[in-house]
Amino acid sequence: MAEASAVPMLEARDVSKSFGGVQACSDVSLTVREGTIHAVIGPNGAGKTTFFNSLSGFYLPERGSVWFAGRDITRAPNWRRIELGMGRTFQTPSIFPELSVRENVALGVRSKRNLAFRIRPASAEPQRKLDARVDELLGFVNLGASAERPVAELSHGAQRLCEIAMSLSTEPRLVLLDEPMAGLAETETDRIMSVIRGLHDSLGLTVLFVEHNMRVVLSLAERITVLDRGRVLAEGSPSEIAANEAVRDAYLGREVLEHV
Repeated sequence: MAEASAVPMLEARDVSKSFGGVQACSDVSLTVREGTIHAVIGPNGAGKTTFFNSLSGFYLPERGSVWFAGRDITRAPNWRRIELGMGRTFQTPSIFPELSVRENVALGVRSKRNLAFRIRPASAEPQRKLDARVDELLGFVNLGASAERPVAELSHGAQRLCEIAMSLSTEPRLVLLDEPMAGLAETETDRIMSVIRGLHDSLGLTVLFVEHNMRVVLSLAERITVLDRGRVLAEGSPSEIAANEAVRDAYLGREVLEHV
């Protein structure tokens, strides 16, 4: 992997967002370095998803700013952030259940190559390249054998893998994963963990994810930011967060980390 840039891949500076007088995020700052896996954790209602939506352009912060690779994207719409190299998945997989796995991934590949509104590419060669890229992404998430199945027939974990492949179809530099392990059985969790490691180790991508499963967080993350009641409670390495008394008291409990 190439040496990481001195400019952060993603930076939030004092981001604040409220809804109807309720302050969901208040002066939240975060720095994600290129080539790292960074986790955001916190109890329910801590503001994690609101913060994630502010980073990815689904919400616009009322105060503060968001920077991507040195560019101010605070007011940029989410589609523009995707163009710049930001991929995103959601708590509930954002997929087309009636379409096949291949068709779901092909939609993103076609969009990236400006073919989204054509019935077919202009010649056979673009189609071959498109098919090869779809096969490559399906192979990466180990869904090649399910390529022709409707997504609605897949397990919840396989649907999440399909969504990750769709997020990769836009060729991102940074992937944001919102609770990728939510609702998964242990075996499916291990599958997703393996793919997330691959995003970093094999593809060289930067990963920012929100997660409640502390086994996953402590196994994957190089850096962890803890939110509580819309504010940053702590930030540090996994070992620093595991030893932080304030984090234990506010979120983890004193018994949790010994059994992770």
